[in-house]
Amino acid sequence: MAIITRLVQGKKNPNRVNLYLDGSFAFALSIDEVGRHNLKKGLELSDTQISDLKQADDTEYLFGKILNFLSFRPRTEKEVRDRLKKYQLDDLIEQNALIDRLKAKGYLDDLAFARWFIDSRNAHRPRSPRMLAAELASKGVSREVINSLMSEVSDESDSIRRVLTKKLGSSRPLDMAERQKISAHLGRLGYSWDKIKEVVKTWQSE
Repeated sequence: MAIITRLVQGKKNPNRVNLYLDGSFAFALSIDEVGRHNLKKGLELSDTQISDLKQADDTEYLFGKILNFLSFRPRTEKEVRDRLKKYQLDDLIEQNALIDRLKAKGYLDDLAFARWFIDSRNAHRPRSPRMLAAELASKGVSREVINSLMSEVSDESDSIRRVLTKKLGSSRPLDMAERQKISAHLGRLGYSWDKIKEVVKTWQSE
């Protein structure tokens, strides 16, 4: 058992409160946690309550770090779990609780991520549906989600034309060296050779 003897707002981070037990600094909590538990000077806390408060604050700290991680771009559940492991949160039950909280608040959604990823690739770095599917799978998106979206991906012909326009500008006849170079580039992006040959031939005469 211990008694709260001081509650001091943090100087560097005013959203944190330094909690003193029996006259000595014990740990810091977020203002939200202090309010949620109605903590105040003179309140007696059991050892279990103290342990629970520390655990709750550790969880809030990780939640804040993950929100910052998600602020730069959408992430998959796998990416978030990998980041949690870097933060040394290996307990699966605790991971699941945090993941469920992120999903409930709309911060984590593999389907929304996959849509964003496909749109981004199509707009800036077009590639074949096959390669898109492989990239999504490498990021942990389930096969079910990937399959549900592949029908929305532009067909290979349109995608190849976007690459040709991006790399070569307006359509024009290509000499053999140019055709071989652009065809090799398209092959590396995962397009089928038959479709590459067909579209490049058509594109030159458009």
